[in-house]
Amino acid sequence: MVALLARSHSSTSAAALVGTLVGIAVLCLYFGAGLLIAGWSVSEFLAHLSGDTVGYLLGMMVLVIASVGLPIAIFLRFGLITPLAVLILVILGWLIVGAVQGVLSLQTIFGLALYAAFLSPIALFLYAIFGGSEYLFRAKTNSR
Repeated sequence: MVALLARSHSSTSAAALVGTLVGIAVLCLYFGAGLLIAGWSVSEFLAHLSGDTVGYLLGMMVLVIASVGLPIAIFLRFGLITPLAVLILVILGWLIVGAVQGVLSLQTIFGLALYAAFLSPIALFLYAIFGGSEYLFRAKTNSR
């Protein structure tokens, strides 16, 4: 296990910072594209804003940052590829589901992204399962 940690590409804090920044960048792109492409109205949003909505939005933002940033941070810190592969498969899966259902357009991709955010705890669970398995496999093969 020590040999695997010695192969780390960056420190934990640097990897976490990069992962968090990538997650925040994804959120900014989502909101920016929503304003420019989907024609979201900021004034209408603020008119319907409540305490429950703010809590919900903050929770969803944390889930999105974690589900996007965590595989990147894990890759940078430990060199594990499976969480990153799961992230790519989740993104491609949602795009394929939208295309197969015939609802994939510039406007509906925002709704699909919300569904993906709702189900991001499943992706976090998959990161733990596959990333942990890869970590244990590498630790076992490196110790021989």
